[in-house]
Amino acid sequence: MYLTNNYKGGIMIGTEVRAIFGKNVKIYRNRRNWSQADLAEYANISINFLGDIERGKKWPHPDTLTKLANALEIKVFELFLEEDLIPNPETKTLMNRFINDFNLSINKSLSISVKQSIDYIRKQYKLK
Repeated sequence: MYLTNNYKGGIMIGTEVRAIFGKNVKIYRNRRNWSQADLAEYANISINFLGDIERGKKWPHPDTLTKLANALEIKVFELFLEEDLIPNPETKTLMNRFINDFNLSINKSLSISVKQSIDYIRKQYKLK
């Protein structure tokens, strides 16, 4: 179940989902310093429709959800997170750097282990 400070009796109503979604579209748009006209153009939707989405008045088709997320270079689910769960750009950058460094470390360790295993097999079976 999706938990929120706004949910009533464990159930979130549609207007709350639209409000969170619209607010997040605006947050991500503002992080890019884009106007509504910019995002509307990049997502190939009308500026009036985008304004209605941001105000929680209209609900986009799933294809439009994807267009908005792609234009903002985020995953669709991020548009549904409550504001306190939205990672700031610095945190995302640090997490990506950590993941990349960790993957490099794992790859090096695996490479060494595989090489040692191959060397052992070659030695054991007198292979070249």
